Amino acid sequence: MHAMQYHVDLPADYDMNIIRKRVRNNGWKTDGYQDLLFKAYLITEKDKHRSLHNGYCPLYIWKQSEGMTDFVFKGSFDHILRSFGWKQINIGITYSVHLTDDFHRSTFVLEEYVTIHPTDCLENLDIAHLFSHFNNNKGEVIVYNPDKWKCVKYSFLDSLPENIEQQIHIYDIVHLSMDHSMA
Repeated sequence: MHAMQYHVDLPADYDMNIIRKRVRNNGWKTDGYQDLLFKAYLITEKDKHRSLHNGYCPLYIWKQSEGMTDFVFKGSFDHILRSFGWKQINIGITYSVHLTDDFHRSTFVLEEYVTIHPTDCLENLDIAHLFSHFNNNKGEVIVYNPDKWKCVKYSFLDSLPENIEQQIHIYDIVHLSMDHSMA
């Protein structure tokens, strides 16, 4: 599986209801999309959940690269380019994906990055233990990128825990598109 995410930074005075309306009107288009396990339509809002800016940062988890390739090169990503300009797409490999039966009830995503430091043995590295753990997860996805030696964990929750570490980013989920077999 592959993960894909791009970040659209928006002005501090941007009306985030424009993004919510855009997702409400178009989010259904990725429901059941070829090879897509799920797409989380994620936003950050200035001064909410410690965020310093407004942003639209969707996260895709692809079961196969063919669907991801079709999404990028056969017109779907063109809507992003026309609306927000040229965006770098971050691509990673899934290390683990754990989703509960009520994953679709998630309302928040916590995003935490860690660096994989140089070592002479990766075999005994337990990546999952490098991250914070939260109770009542609806899902957890860990993604790694060996060309940067970085990992990111996305924790899907229906409520925010107290005392979240400062380096953990908090996103609101506006919509979750999923593989029809998960619904």
